[in-house]
Amino acid sequence: MLKLLLVTVFLLLTACGVGTTGAHPYAGELEKAEGYDEEVPFDFKLPTSLPFELDDVFIMEMGEDEIEIVSSDRYMFEVLLRGEDPEEEHITVMIHNHGSVENTQGQNEERFTLSDGEDAKYFYNGASQILVWDDDDLKYEIAIYVDGEERYSVEELVEIADSFEAY
Repeated sequence: MLKLLLVTVFLLLTACGVGTTGAHPYAGELEKAEGYDEEVPFDFKLPTSLPFELDDVFIMEMGEDEIEIVSSDRYMFEVLLRGEDPEEEHITVMIHNHGSVENTQGQNEERFTLSDGEDAKYFYNGASQILVWDDDDLKYEIAIYVDGEERYSVEELVEIADSFEAY
């Protein structure tokens, strides 16, 4: 009788979502992608909300940052999140454990505050929309490559940034 009661309670808790809270909605998707490095030297966040349904994950770079030969503890992670129409539905997420969002390279920028209080900067140069911010000693960047006009509003990009949670 006790076993039956325990199994019933377990099934009820599972059905109510207890035990699955905090799980990232795209958990397991990165691990399927070619080039996945399970030895990432830091805990990172990815968006939990996208303006399209996630269809594919493509890892562009994941490993030691080879641009800077000076230090081997520099790590870069760049992943492309694509929808059903990869030409129109895509967002690139870049995460670095070095650098800062201060380098604007003379581009026009708008400043925003994310829901967690972090400062973010938005850039649009005709070829891409970029939102960058620092969080827990990591630099995050969302980039959308466009052809002459902004695909998403700044508010939509801030919503995506606000949705980042531990992967």
